[in-house]
Amino acid sequence: MNAQYLKEVPLGELLTADQVLPAMTNRSKRQAIEELVDVLWKQELIPSKSEATARVLEREELAPTALGSGVAIPHARLPVGDRPAIAIGRHPAGIDFGATDGELVHLIVLVLWEPAQAGLFNRLFGGLVGKLANAEFRERLVREESTAGIAAALADVRIDMLAGRPNKCETDMLITLQCLRTKQRAKARGLERQIELARAELSGNLLSRFDRLMEHFGEAVVEAPGGICRGCNMQLSSGFASEMLHHPETVYVCERCGRFLIQQMA
Repeated sequence: MNAQYLKEVPLGELLTADQVLPAMTNRSKRQAIEELVDVLWKQELIPSKSEATARVLEREELAPTALGSGVAIPHARLPVGDRPAIAIGRHPAGIDFGATDGELVHLIVLVLWEPAQAGLFNRLFGGLVGKLANAEFRERLVREESTAGIAAALADVRIDMLAGRPNKCETDMLITLQCLRTKQRAKARGLERQIELARAELSGNLLSRFDRLMEHFGEAVVEAPGGICRGCNMQLSSGFASEMLHHPETVYVCERCGRFLIQQMA
């Protein structure tokens, strides 16, 4: 991996005003993605418009990238070189991205990154979610009048390549991968490509543990309602259970059986 990504890198080094669309009017998720891909193509940041669009849409079919609260971060792996390609779209009217909270999406952050740079998206994702989770910050982006102002507002988001804690994206992919593997074991066909895409989103350490747990228990991810692991019925410590309750987007590990623990399946 390029040495520049072994430290924190501000998004301001990767995003310019020319990569921002302040007033999108598309009526479908596909059209919105195509327009943002076109922005990156015109800036000569991606090698192929058609391939980029196909990869992002393929990822959307696996699991919607809408985070809720009017935000979506569609993404995919594509040979783009050392620097990830990022485009921002603002959709005043809102567009249906399949968000679990049912809300229309008004802010779209498209990210394409080099397949060889494992973990890069997850580190960027963590910084973006931290910013966009703040309602006042989202409102600032909605009110901002200029493309330069939108880019500047996001400039201090950090890509922290040293962070190791799994985030919501990885949690969602672990759950998705488990569902796909369960269907495959039940003799469902045609899931190989979806499984490949889900595995590509996860780090090697997570995948290794996931595979071992699936082989041993037949499941790798379980809920822990009320602070009790549903895999082994162990009562978690009060401190452990409290941390899970306050960080529901994070994957934890049961101290007894080793399964991945989440507060609640989506």
